[in-house]
Amino acid sequence: MGMSVIDSQQGTRAPLLELRGLGARAGERTLFEELRLNIFPGQAWAVVGPNGVGKTTLMRMLAGVRLPDGGQVMLGGRALSTYTRREIAREVGVVPQASVPVFDFGALEFVLMGLHASRPRFSLPGVGDHRAGLEALARLEVEHLAHRPVSSLSGGERQRVVMARTLVTQARVWLLDEPTANLDLRHQLRLLEVVREHVDEGGAAVAVLHDLELVHRFFDRVLLLAPGRALGWGAPEDTLTEEQVSEAFGLAMRRLQVEGRWVWLA
Repeated sequence: MGMSVIDSQQGTRAPLLELRGLGARAGERTLFEELRLNIFPGQAWAVVGPNGVGKTTLMRMLAGVRLPDGGQVMLGGRALSTYTRREIAREVGVVPQASVPVFDFGALEFVLMGLHASRPRFSLPGVGDHRAGLEALARLEVEHLAHRPVSSLSGGERQRVVMARTLVTQARVWLLDEPTANLDLRHQLRLLEVVREHVDEGGAAVAVLHDLELVHRFFDRVLLLAPGRALGWGAPEDTLTEEQVSEAFGLAMRRLQVEGRWVWLA
């Protein structure tokens, strides 16, 4: 199914990310094909759908770690396949589903690793870098863990430290694969507030989420994936209809508005 997104509000602004006829397969099974999206500065895109429809595969393609089975990804008007890993790291910050460091770094040291792509090789972090790292940890409410080994942290604490590392990169595009996994509600909201701040300052974000209510609250665009195809895209209130969400998940869903917020019931 071919898809295109034309956002009249963007005027002549160039997209940060372009998906040009993107396709993905898992063995003989088609995950999606001919996916065409433009992701502009100031946009937060959520990717939702049931397990196994290619959400993580799509994120890996956008991060340049998996080649598309069709089409191409453009970053800043240039084919992503022509970038070096170091160049991608300067432009794209990635929060994967799970991140366990190979070596047992302290949390602050791990965060400062996010600066490597934008610094000369073998250079050491300066006083300003340490300050920026501590500020990033503070924004995610984990500054008290700065000198704790990352391996000793809980899954939720580690997730927030990884997010702090993304903050210090100053990358324009953030890719977040289930960033709220392992987080309690308070820290889910705080992490997504940080994402929203980044977007409101002119960055862009793409995040895989399962909580549709959080999509309505923090994201202005959504891509709904169903088995074998992309089912819909656009503003959450228009895309996440009862009919389309029920079809995507194979489950009868109801959408209610309570005190100005959308609530979903199965």
